[in-house]
Amino acid sequence: MAEAAERHSRPGEVRSSDTAGAIYGTIASMAVIAAGARDVAVDKLLWVTLATLGVFWVAHVYADTLAHHLRGAKHIDLSAIRRAMAEEWPLVTGPLPGLVFLALGATGLFADDVAIRLALWCGVVQLFGWGISLARRQNWSWQIALTAGALNALLGIAIVVLEVVIH
Repeated sequence: MAEAAERHSRPGEVRSSDTAGAIYGTIASMAVIAAGARDVAVDKLLWVTLATLGVFWVAHVYADTLAHHLRGAKHIDLSAIRRAMAEEWPLVTGPLPGLVFLALGATGLFADDVAIRLALWCGVVQLFGWGISLARRQNWSWQIALTAGALNALLGIAIVVLEVVIH
């Protein structure tokens, strides 16, 4: 979980908790999609992925709320829960671009295998973009930024492959 200082940034500024949640959600959704790609129809795969992201979101909200209490709050108030819900929401919204492809497959616009491949590659492209963004924020050269993007995408692919192999 991100530190409290990161969560109270200026309006419009990208906070690390936003990005971390979006990256985590993207990798988690890619893993679920890859693990179920051979056995599950694309419409069911969409719902399973959304449900998994929902469960992870609830778990993160719970952990943030409990951590708020453990940091010294006497009571867990509704504002702490609402704040945790908002701060962890990128975990659900980060992977939405890829999930759009699953939804289009569920409507019949794409064949199931095409929708699944597009969803997975969309996640890889997102990870690539976040790697570039990280490097450019460090004022690294474009060559290094592209390398960082490629490594970030490869790490995401490796995590998905490990998930498929384990399951």
